[in-house]
Amino acid sequence: MSLPPYVIEAARPEDIDALAALERRCYTHPWTTRGFRDALRRAPERGLVLLARAVRAFGHERGILGYCVIETVADEVHVHNLAVRPESQGGGLGRQLLLLGLAAGARRGARVALLEVRASNSAALELYRSLDFVAVARRRNYYAQPAEDALVLRKEGLEAYANQS
Repeated sequence: MSLPPYVIEAARPEDIDALAALERRCYTHPWTTRGFRDALRRAPERGLVLLARAVRAFGHERGILGYCVIETVADEVHVHNLAVRPESQGGGLGRQLLLLGLAAGARRGARVALLEVRASNSAALELYRSLDFVAVARRRNYYAQPAEDALVLRKEGLEAYANQS
């Protein structure tokens, strides 16, 4: 898969509607604009919303190809959300966004990463396992629409990512 030329940058308040529109395309139980607004309001030393924006705009989504939302708490980085436009999946963009999020968390002192993923999301599980995330728990009926278990994944050793950009 070939992706259009893009840049990765921190999201801004004017990106909220486009992020929420992409979220609705990617998930059956999407975050709302309020969720993205709250993520952007977090103190910069704790939260970060990274996005990949196509160099040329794509209609109402303002060219956003994907995003990653992280929050650093104590020595943990929580990956709250990771999404890539369906037509742009499979080209490594999700991996790149996740790695940049992990590196940002590591620079903020995180040593461990945690996230939840639908138990049936084989593409996401493949990505996370390729980056040495391991399942540490199962949350029964965590997701709605449709009801499904979540796997809690953990990755140790984020210190190695602290010098990556």
